Amino acid sequence: ACARVCPYSAIVDRKRPCENACKVKAIAVNENKAAVIDNDKCTSCGACVYRCPFGAGSDKSFILDVINLLKSDFRVYALPAPSIAGQFTYAKPGQVMSGIKLLGFHKVVEVALGADIVAASEGAELAEKGFLTSSCCPGFVSYIEKAFPELKPYISHNLSPMATIARYLKEHDATAKVVFIGPCTAKKAEVQKDTVKPWVDAALTFEELQALFDSREID
Repeated sequence: ACARVCPYSAIVDRKRPCENACKVKAIAVNENKAAVIDNDKCTSCGACVYRCPFGAGSDKSFILDVINLLKSDFRVYALPAPSIAGQFTYAKPGQVMSGIKLLGFHKVVEVALGADIVAASEGAELAEKGFLTSSCCPGFVSYIEKAFPELKPYISHNLSPMATIARYLKEHDATAKVVFIGPCTAKKAEVQKDTVKPWVDAALTFEELQALFDSREID
């Protein structure tokens, strides 16, 4: 009973862990007792990856893509999400930024700068439309599009802060390649959208950034 009533989803029904891991009911168990994801419902939130007690799921990794970019002649910009400030509890933010540069990134540019640009544009759009939902979170946008399609016209037409600052960089540096670094697996789906793909080349999670630090023995 506790698995069904806990408001924090702290406990998963062990008889149906796959289905209970997904809040939008995008996972079902087929006749072969295999978990199947319905992409028409999936928002790429990543909950199934972290909730699976067997570690059977994983998000798409762009680590090799990033390594190849760092070995190229392009200027590779790292775009960390604001939450990076509290992610690496064993180091100060400045040390983490220095570690990113040691990996071979040309510069570190905060996604928060893109948020400032988007906030100004969305303010104007809100004043014009009178009702608006944010375009900042790809998981939220996907959820609205799939679960509440009637609200789709009210999603902000602005790019997310990540894509906005990436576009700015590429428009001012023809040699730029851009890598987003953040906590959200949904960003990996966002960077593959036609509207975002020209601006962001890859997305890494904080776990993958830590793996890169470990691979180079960066303390």
